[in-house]
Amino acid sequence: MSRPMPSDRSAATPLPEAITLAATEWFVRLQAVGTHDNADTDTHTAWQRWYEADARHALAWQRLVDFGAHLRTIPPLVAHNTLVCANANQGRRRMLGLIAVAGVTGALWSASDSNTLRVWRADLSTGVGERRTVQLADGTVLALNTDSAVDMHFSQDVRRLRLVRGEIAITTGADADHGHRPFFVDTAQGSLQALGTRFAVRQHDESAAVAVMEGAVRVVAANAADAAIVLTAGQGATFDDTALRSRFDDVGVANAAAAWTQGMLVVHAMPLGAFLAELGRYRRGHLGCAPEIARLPVSGIYPVDDTDRVLDMLSRALPVDVQRYTRWFVRVQPGARSPTEVLPRRAIGVDRTHT
Repeated sequence: MSRPMPSDRSAATPLPEAITLAATEWFVRLQAVGTHDNADTDTHTAWQRWYEADARHALAWQRLVDFGAHLRTIPPLVAHNTLVCANANQGRRRMLGLIAVAGVTGALWSASDSNTLRVWRADLSTGVGERRTVQLADGTVLALNTDSAVDMHFSQDVRRLRLVRGEIAITTGADADHGHRPFFVDTAQGSLQALGTRFAVRQHDESAAVAVMEGAVRVVAANAADAAIVLTAGQGATFDDTALRSRFDDVGVANAAAAWTQGMLVVHAMPLGAFLAELGRYRRGHLGCAPEIARLPVSGIYPVDDTDRVLDMLSRALPVDVQRYTRWFVRVQPGARSPTEVLPRRAIGVDRTHT
């Protein structure tokens, strides 16, 4: 089919909010289904109809493509505001400037060495809200949490995974057929050696975290090879490339760190702002809260596969209201109730059908 192409003169045309938001949602949906041969053809056909229905649709789409917006990691409201303001004279520089001011991370604009490119090329990966479990050839069971990516390198002498992004849980296989090769997990900050174990590893922006459920793990920071530590069952740590930042010794904390493998988010007295940041990992778009309620404590067990249900649970248990501006932009605001009117803290998030 032929596609209407916006003219140069239309590059400065302001676009209605509904159109820019629709373009943003279509971009995210198409990224979710992919462009390979097995992609969702119904989604692509529906997008084609939307694209050709109005020249302004084509203009909004062209701006997204021209500006190189990676909307999978950009809150749609940011992209929407950028599209409304974009014009031919400001172009790419304005787009990048607005994204930088908004504090968006992960939208890297250099192609060859970007983390985004490494994620796309990873051997195993999951999308936002997806969890995946695979069994490797050596018998190791590898689980990937939401929005995660892993590279694998198994040779005659070693088994090695590299956590490119996100979070994984590993139950190491015996590898008896290959002489029990050592098993390593590399992160941006250092390396972990599994010593017959079950453990979870998470890659943060400036650090990595490990929690050990069974066996032991040897942790070596990238720039402190002579200061390795060994963590045993029930222990965990956060480290950067030079040293250990923090450490815990609590079986409950270790198990909670891996609760996502069972589809659960387990928290105790976590500030609401931090809780929403965690919950937001399992859904596309922006999920935030007003600063005046960000410190409200949240405790309980929450199903990560139904984030809308969790938000409804919060609105019943805390003095907050959930405002859904679009499906991609949700903000938790102070509610009309006083704290004395809400459920006791121990009830927050507890749902016996999911425990």
